[in-house]
Amino acid sequence: MLCAPRRRERYGYSRYCELYTRWEGRLSPVMRQRHPAGERLFVDYAGHTVDVICPETGEVRTAHIFVAALGASNYTYVEAS
Repeated sequence: MLCAPRRRERYGYSRYCELYTRWEGRLSPVMRQRHPAGERLFVDYAGHTVDVICPETGEVRTAHIFVAALGASNYTYVEAS
């Protein structure tokens, strides 16, 4: 059975604006920032802790995860402390 080609809907300007605003509301915008090299360093601790187990003794210690990122290159450093 052959189907008829789908007819394209056409909108007036006000309907287009309404649909565009509805579509735009579903986006999660990202703010792009420019940072000259060496100007910014972002640091924080990650939310959760991790268990670090000593392979020799089996001792379990809790560590926080430290994170640093350079603004221009996004070069990232991570360390359990």
